[in-house]
Amino acid sequence: YLDFETIGPSIPIFEGSKPYQQLVFQYSLHIQEMKGSKASHREYLADSEGDPRIKFIEQLITDCGAYGDILVYSISFEKGKLEDLIETFPEYGIELQKIVSRLKDLMVPFQKKWYYTPNMRGSYSIKNVLPALVPELSYDDLEINKGDSASNIFLSMVNGTFKGDESQVRKSLLEYCKMDTYAMVKIIEKLLEI
Repeated sequence: YLDFETIGPSIPIFEGSKPYQQLVFQYSLHIQEMKGSKASHREYLADSEGDPRIKFIEQLITDCGAYGDILVYSISFEKGKLEDLIETFPEYGIELQKIVSRLKDLMVPFQKKWYYTPNMRGSYSIKNVLPALVPELSYDDLEINKGDSASNIFLSMVNGTFKGDESQVRKSLLEYCKMDTYAMVKIIEKLLEI
């Protein structure tokens, strides 16, 4: 179960980037070896100085391993970011393409209405699917509870305009991204009960 967070600065800040290009700075990865087994967790959150993409790539390749499906929620996002990384850093192309080939989209059953409940309020967003299927879990209790907030906060850290406790905010960023992948773990558990 994999989720990325990105920033999209209007003025390119890293070599080879473009205006408003979504640049990865964080991921969360829950790994479940087999159906019903406890999921382990790995994560990456860049420092606010320097281009984070090489370290992101290297740790992602290691953490994803060499086999197994990788579930994401809305495949076009993670796939697009991986393809951007392949284009910018072709020396990692083979390993990153192997990750792309393993991606599966957990949004599909909800998007295609193979599973629907009125509690989803007409939306297949993970923010609506999660409380409909797993009401005991919520983004509401998190300090950072939206992707655009995570992006804006990290971008302010990168460009030096952040005011506040950076170590506490880093913990909040990690909690938010972790919730995205943990939510997928719990959604799959509920779907397997059906």
